[in-house]
Amino acid sequence: MGSRKMLSSKGKISDYSLEFKVTNGLSYYISSLLLEKHGILVVFTTRRGGVSAEPYASLNLAFHVGDDRDCVLKNREILCNTLGIDLKRMVCAEQVHGASVALVDEKAVGKGAFSIDESIPDTDSLVTGQENIPLALFFADCVPVILVEPKRRMIAVVHAGWKGIYKDIISNTLKLMSFDKSLDKKNLLAFIGPSIGVCCFKAGTELIRNFSARFNGQDWLQKDRIDLRSLAKRQLIENCVLPKNIYACDNCCTSCRKDTFFSYRAEGGKTGRQAAMAMICSQ
Repeated sequence: MGSRKMLSSKGKISDYSLEFKVTNGLSYYISSLLLEKHGILVVFTTRRGGVSAEPYASLNLAFHVGDDRDCVLKNREILCNTLGIDLKRMVCAEQVHGASVALVDEKAVGKGAFSIDESIPDTDSLVTGQENIPLALFFADCVPVILVEPKRRMIAVVHAGWKGIYKDIISNTLKLMSFDKSLDKKNLLAFIGPSIGVCCFKAGTELIRNFSARFNGQDWLQKDRIDLRSLAKRQLIENCVLPKNIYACDNCCTSCRKDTFFSYRAEGGKTGRQAAMAMICSQ
């Protein structure tokens, strides 16, 4: 496969920038070059292209929000068929806004694919180095982070809400990815998907006080608003991910753009969830 470079949405030359695509009415962000060069799929979905009715319209991918189960299953089928993924092998977690990370192998295949009760419990980050195991976590404002080491062919999907960021979920994930010491952090790629922006994440005095005690500086704070994406990027860099290897969706505040994304805050807590998904394809 070629080593061509792509233009990002800002016009700069970039290897693995996320592109917005629409396929048969289903819209999503994907790193096409990563898939082409390394056979690794990285995808962030939107709320468009599914069958769910309001307030879950239309591509709600989560069972736990109150949507009709058959609609969620149909949405997952639509997504997996579009991306060439085997739904029966999808692995999901019971996300609890914690900092626990699970290493996924063949024994976990299918966990959470058809029922939340079968998901990996009490986990907010999934890591695997095995092929054809799609990892999927679900979001409606929290920061989705996907980590890829393309040479060693290892991936992680991270649910980094404010609680997870405060508890070091990103650092915990990178520690597990480095468990056998062979991972070269210079090769790590990080993708930050759609999430609530600093424009909309208004925080109370106590939360700001706790974050100020936890994080140095004030670059993540704008008056009474916390920049979770900035903190996620900071934690990636502190863990040796090179800034040039961090890619993010532009203009993707889930709260501002609830026509395109699900937003827990903007929709009063009654809404669906989009997904962050990654998979190492067969060579």
